Order: sequence, then structure tokens, then C-alpha cells
Amino acid sequence: ARAQRGAPPVVARQGYGRGGPMGGGGGGPMQEPAWLSTAFFGLIILSFIPGPWQIVLGPIISVINMFYMFKFGIFLLGIAAIFGFSWWFDMTTCEGQCPRCGTFQRGPKGDPFQCLACGEDLEVKDDVFIRYVKSGKVAGSAFDQLKDLASEAATKAKSSSTVSTSVSSGPASSSGGPKPRKDAEVVDVEVV
Repeated sequence: ARAQRGAPPVVARQGYGRGGPMGGGGGGPMQEPAWLSTAFFGLIILSFIPGPWQIVLGPIISVINMFYMFKFGIFLLGIAAIFGFSWWFDMTTCEGQCPRCGTFQRGPKGDPFQCLACGEDLEVKDDVFIRYVKSGKVAGSAFDQLKDLASEAATKAKSSSTVSTSVSSGPASSSGGPKPRKDAEVVDVEVV
């Protein structure tokens, strides 16, 4: 039995959805039925007409509206993220030329980096690339900085404090009178 002229071969797949060769539209298994959009439109029209059905239709339409508002909000959030990333990239990087080889490139403002062409260590100062010179002092942890600050304050306090041995005029009472006071400096330390 030979296939009719103009008809697709028997082995060809004729339908991609639930319909098959005789059935309706081509869509995935999760496609909504054709009558759903008409029913939804009818429910929206019905929700404007006063009646007891508004009690049921109000929350349903609110949920549907919330779904579309959520989709629109995600879209706006994506656009804001793109513009925010572009702004952040422009604020944290700078374009300039290497002082050694003249290569035009982009580099970070806060950290040293190497030239793409010659490998020279560079940093950004006043929106211009300059050679990076290491200061020699390695920044320690917050605990080490606090320890250094406390030791500096202690040596400063020891060197500036002098015990005043002069007592107010008059005989010193041996019966537990006021003792001489030491001059002290209060140091308030805050680590950020």
C-alpha cells in the first residue's frame, strides 16, 4: 500500500502536542486549553457586575494580578541590576595609559594591578596610572592593629605620666590621709 500523493509519509510525526494528527494545536503538554482565555475574559467582565460572584472572583483575580505584578517586578529588577552593575563598574575602574609602554587599558581604582602589555605594576592616583611602589609596611589584622595601638598608648601614657610627690602644704597625716594622685590619660580605642 503506497501513500497518497501530497500526504506526508507514514513515518513522519504529524503532531507535537496532545492532539496528534487529528487533534488540535501544537504545544507542549503544559499548554492551557483554548477555552481558558475566553473563560478568563468572561470572569473579568463578570467581576465588574455587582453580585455574589464578586466574593469568589475578587481573590482569584487578585492572585492573577499579583502573578503578573511579580513578573513585571522581576523584569524591572533585572533592568535595575544591569544599570547598577554598569554604574559600579564605572565608579570602581579607570581608563588610562601605562606610563612605561603607553598601552591604553582599564584598571581598578583601589588595588594595584599589572599592565597587560609590559607587566609593570601600576596603581590609579587622581584618575591617572602611575607606577606602584610598595610601602613596605604590611597591614595586619584588626587584632594586630588594636594591639599596636594599645602598646603605643601605653608607652605614651608611661612617658607622659609623672607621679606628683608634692602633697599640699601641711603635715602629712599617717592615719590614712589622702594619697598622692597619679596623672593619667584616658585612651578610648575603637576598631572599625
